[in-house]
Amino acid sequence: MPEHNEPKPDFSEVLLAMDVVDTLRHERSLVERELQSEDSEKALIEKLRRIYAGQGIEVSDETLLEGVRALREERFTYRPPEPGLKTALARLYVRRGRWVKRIGILLLVILTLWGGYHFLYAGPSEREKVRIAREVGELGPAAVKDALEPGARQKAEALYTQALSALRRGDSDAARDALEALKGIHSLILMEYTLQVVSRPGTPSGVWRHPVDNPAGRNYYLIVEAVTVDGRRLALPVTSEEDGKVTVVKEWGLRVPADIYEEVRRDKAEDGIVDRRKVGIKKRGFITPEYVVPTRGGAITQW
Repeated sequence: MPEHNEPKPDFSEVLLAMDVVDTLRHERSLVERELQSEDSEKALIEKLRRIYAGQGIEVSDETLLEGVRALREERFTYRPPEPGLKTALARLYVRRGRWVKRIGILLLVILTLWGGYHFLYAGPSEREKVRIAREVGELGPAAVKDALEPGARQKAEALYTQALSALRRGDSDAARDALEALKGIHSLILMEYTLQVVSRPGTPSGVWRHPVDNPAGRNYYLIVEAVTVDGRRLALPVTSEEDGKVTVVKEWGLRVPADIYEEVRRDKAEDGIVDRRKVGIKKRGFITPEYVVPTRGGAITQW
């Protein structure tokens, strides 16, 4: 059988029908009185015809009837969608521009904070850890190898182990301190100098002190300095036997027997110069000098 396509409604007719509905909505009192039954439908259409005629608009009865029925069926009435997942997703999609912008701003803030943390703290901190680990790995074995004196080797090994332990537990401060101490002991191991009595005008060559635990007695000290082959005076860490403090000094008092102190005093008293100045020699690979005078190595840093 041949198919018969229904004619599509004229767009202008649809607009007129919508306008009729809108007019009916504005004329709510008219609708409430007339749109109660099918019998009053014709009277309502007649009143609508007069309204449009008064505006100079000619509307067919079919259009007026379509508008009345559309209002009755609520065909052009907006009904909000039922709440649910689809509705929520649709609203989210419609407002995507707003939340995408907010998410973008949030991501930008997060990336900025992460970048600042990495650049200003985490990055330098990690690079510092790598540097310390590299230096410890290079310096530790070298210090142990260069130490010829058993006591020096023992100190180097202890500091090397201390630095490695700090690195393993992630304590950068402790590792840094151990590294600096390892540098100091290695530098001292490599040093070569002569330990000699200070002999300069205005500077004492020896002093004596009453010991703290024996106020009636005396401790005698020669004022000494460490001098390299090329004549440089070295600043060395010295532990005072009076208070136990370590001080880096270029001159300190080395404790000697009373007879050695007297020999130096008489030597200087003759012409103001100490002729026999050598007290000891510090060789490479050692941290303790080889003394040429009797001494127990006790020292003071102030007098």
